[in-house]
Amino acid sequence: MPKVTEEHRQARRTQIAQAALRCFARAGFQQTSMADIIAESGLSAGAIYGHYKNKEELVELAVSAVLDSRFSDVAEAGRRDPLPAPGEMVRLLVHGLQEQIGDLGLLLQIWGQVPVNPRLAQLAVRVGGRIRTLFVDYLTAWHRQQPGVTPEQAVARAEEDASLYTGLVQGYVTQTTLFADFDQEAYLAAVDRLAGAMR
Repeated sequence: MPKVTEEHRQARRTQIAQAALRCFARAGFQQTSMADIIAESGLSAGAIYGHYKNKEELVELAVSAVLDSRFSDVAEAGRRDPLPAPGEMVRLLVHGLQEQIGDLGLLLQIWGQVPVNPRLAQLAVRVGGRIRTLFVDYLTAWHRQQPGVTPEQAVARAEEDASLYTGLVQGYVTQTTLFADFDQEAYLAAVDRLAGAMR
């Protein structure tokens, strides 16, 4: 029997995860069954369960994979010289999420399960912590560039500001999902102005 490579396993896991995300976007997280995901993927039940034990594990790992790639993009942007403005970092993150997930309502569905699903609650804590750390690291570098700011002040300001920027990302996702007339570009322009005022 030929050996299955890690690349093949990862490609299959990605195929299954993408099928699951399409199902969740179409029918909702609660209404989607593993049978729906199996049918959407075009694979056998054995192939699915060989990679994921259940729907909760599938959504956890699928969302983690999506966010990992976005975090890498933002972390890399935070090492550029010159640094992008804080508003640009928010823009990079939310546009990347839209490209990869398509329907940001998926994130809102998952957040809605957090109070009643301990596994997804743990995922939310991990993801939220990573987003906050990402912004702390970036904002520390950003504040260090401002005239008259000491390294200690830069760290303190970054710690204070990181939750705000995390909330701006969450606000974009929420309003995009809930309000048909939400003006995404106006929101991001306001984020740019806010970042400018915080210099």
